[in-house]
Amino acid sequence: MKKIFSIVLTGICIVSATSCKKYLDINTNPNQPTTATPALVFPQALTATASLISNSGDYNEYGSRLNGYFGNAGGFGSLGNLISYNFTTGDFNGLFQNTYDNLEDYQYIIDNTDPSSIENATANIMRAYDFQMLVDTYNKVPYLDALKGSSVLQPTYTDGEVIYKDLGDKLDAAIATLNAGTTSGVFGTSDVLFKGDLSLWKKFANTLKLRLIIRAGSKVAFTKPTPDATVGFLTTDALVNPGYTKTVGKQNPMWDKWAFSETGAVRGAANVYLASPWILSFFNGTKIDDPARGKVIFFGYNGASTLSNQLGNTSASASKAPTPAFFYTLRDVGTTVQGSGSTGKGILKGETAGQPLMLAAESYLLQSEAAVRGIISGADAKALFNNGIKASFNYLYKDASGTVVGDANGDYATYLSNNSTNRLVNFDLAGTNEQKVEAIINQKYIALAYLFGAEAWNEFRRTGYPAITGNTPTTTFASTVSVSTAPNKLPTRILYPVSEYSYNSANTPSGINPFSDKIFWAK
Repeated sequence: MKKIFSIVLTGICIVSATSCKKYLDINTNPNQPTTATPALVFPQALTATASLISNSGDYNEYGSRLNGYFGNAGGFGSLGNLISYNFTTGDFNGLFQNTYDNLEDYQYIIDNTDPSSIENATANIMRAYDFQMLVDTYNKVPYLDALKGSSVLQPTYTDGEVIYKDLGDKLDAAIATLNAGTTSGVFGTSDVLFKGDLSLWKKFANTLKLRLIIRAGSKVAFTKPTPDATVGFLTTDALVNPGYTKTVGKQNPMWDKWAFSETGAVRGAANVYLASPWILSFFNGTKIDDPARGKVIFFGYNGASTLSNQLGNTSASASKAPTPAFFYTLRDVGTTVQGSGSTGKGILKGETAGQPLMLAAESYLLQSEAAVRGIISGADAKALFNNGIKASFNYLYKDASGTVVGDANGDYATYLSNNSTNRLVNFDLAGTNEQKVEAIINQKYIALAYLFGAEAWNEFRRTGYPAITGNTPTTTFASTVSVSTAPNKLPTRILYPVSEYSYNSANTPSGINPFSDKIFWAK
């Protein structure tokens, strides 16, 4: 794997490799390396961010293990901290390390472009995107002293609240820059997220700012405590696509991890996982009746009879996982596995599908909560809530090309009708603001399933929704063999990576308890 430029990540000298699998390689001749430029680094950095969510760092898998999306499959003798939550500093290291690796590329662009340029503004937006993920995972992280190369080898840690406030300022400044800018030809061709559309970049930044405001609650005094009312918010899915194709190292990152290789070989990453009875309860009528989305998400969906297992159950009764994954729904006629590739709908859409950084569904549901809480004025919380549900149907019904396959709108209407007496679906029945927030977060939990596991985990820790109401497989998602000392038997966070204690021990917080220490915004 060829390198772009040397960097220092916290206290470790490493070479930039924004993901373990470089999609775009600017060095076509290793004997005559090309000098990096912001225009060359930017598309690779965006592609690496997409991989962070779903492959190389995999915030999605991390969150899905903790938030009830995943149960464990049968046939495994020892599953360790997957079912015990007995985390060590050796767990989830890719989240911290690969995110800082990605941040080095965005920082390179910031350091090598005019502060008033479009390139600088968009890199700052993505910098905010990455740093929020880090704070939401670890709380305090290197920030004010970070990304300074060899001049600061052992950066101090900054409080999450301070980082959030500064990210809000950076997003405000980026929006102001974009308001004054126009797309250059070079920027447009290097933008594999919004194809040079500055309006979408501004809406993305404003939606990220709204997420910061809502998550922080009263714990951060933002310079501008409301998003920019003149900019608006995302109404379309934010998809990275540098030209994913059925070629080694160039497939859609989720497909490449969970489905098939470029040769059609089955990936084994999902062998250890099944759907949990908890997540199925939001589809099979136990909590909500939603067979339409159930069929496009879960292998062999059949209501309460769908393959599932409670996290922690390793008895002989635990079913084995289907191939390649329980959240893969595409099959060739007359076969049990489809290894030749596909352009179908659902979670795993195909090798060429764009990889989302944010769904329109999340944007609408953030706006709905903001309207309920009085953060934005003049907005219809119910309409935004319903638009969020509708956007979820539309995303799941799209194939790899972005074409809606099937009757997404009709199935959405049926969903509302079939759940007309359920206040988690019928917003009119949510009589209090707290009930409205509960409905919003439950719908977000459904919309983010198997795509943004970390975001759903963050929202559970912030709000307590979806609510745990008992100790049965459909009333709790905690592992049956959890060692957590928390009342709900869940962890509250993970630990810093071992590399930080090895190379930056003087600054890395010590004595972290994964069952009682919380992110600053947590309930």
